[in-house]
Amino acid sequence: MQWGKRMKHANLPARAATAMLCSCCSIVAAAHDGGGLSGQTATAPEPIDQALGETRQGHGSISIAYINTLVNGFKAGGMKIPIGAVRSHTLSFGVDYFLTDNWSVSADIPYIINRYRGPDPHCPTSAPPPCAHFQVLQHPHPESKFLDDGKFHGDWQDWGFGGAYHANFHDYLLTPFANLYIPSHAYTFYSQAAVGTRLRRLEVGATLAHQFAFSNLYYRLGYARVFQQRTTDQNVDYNKVDLEAGYFLNPAWSVKLFANGKKGGGYTGEYDFTSDIWYRHDQRAPHAYASAGFGTDWRFNDRYTLTGSLQREIWGLAIFDFKYALELRLTREF
Repeated sequence: MQWGKRMKHANLPARAATAMLCSCCSIVAAAHDGGGLSGQTATAPEPIDQALGETRQGHGSISIAYINTLVNGFKAGGMKIPIGAVRSHTLSFGVDYFLTDNWSVSADIPYIINRYRGPDPHCPTSAPPPCAHFQVLQHPHPESKFLDDGKFHGDWQDWGFGGAYHANFHDYLLTPFANLYIPSHAYTFYSQAAVGTRLRRLEVGATLAHQFAFSNLYYRLGYARVFQQRTTDQNVDYNKVDLEAGYFLNPAWSVKLFANGKKGGGYTGEYDFTSDIWYRHDQRAPHAYASAGFGTDWRFNDRYTLTGSLQREIWGLAIFDFKYALELRLTREF
């Protein structure tokens, strides 16, 4: 972001900060959750000359992110179950584009590499050697790959397509949005090392962002209702909340604290581990969580911004107990 030739005041220019907050809203709205807990960091701000001196129409950004996550155990009914550990590496690719000054569209897709090590593999059949002494499904699923062999397995997860409207009411930036997530293909979901639940989702919500007057402090609030595909009679729709508070240190650096939460429908009762319904247990679970973290943004020239964040789970229900998720994101504006 071009803040002018030189900053003349202690507080960042209000017009510049407004442009940063406005440009961040669309990508925050489009962040994947997919049952996982990757950091929902904001995209790079657009150049101030483009945002205010010209038009945002025809401009946008592309980004690539790396996310490193460690999971150890599973949280269910107030207990932590020692099912083993999952190491995850994710590369996420995204693009955001302004069709007009107020309307933007976005698309993204993550490639995820997971490795499970533990005593509780998911066995779609009895054929894999590690499954020889495990109770398996009454109706085997040979089409489902066995991934819980202690090795890394990678796959594309879900396509995300979004649209957002950017409104500015006296420097209160309101961004209603809608995002559609579609599995990229028929990837395996019955596995501790699965990359996702392979469910279609429609997310409808809004974000509100504002910088306090005569201050470098800002906040951002987000809420979304997610309508998720049902593969059984279990309701799995849920709500998402995102909270963020940040501070502009100077024209190049900002820091932030954030929290994310997800809660809604899902089955948390007992299962017959050989039943067909157990095969779809991850598609029926609530995967509810609350996480918190911190991050920073470094704009090192007119077009490139490097974002980093670190978060961990602070509460969970029927979800992996992740110890941390570290994200690094590079964004280039055009």
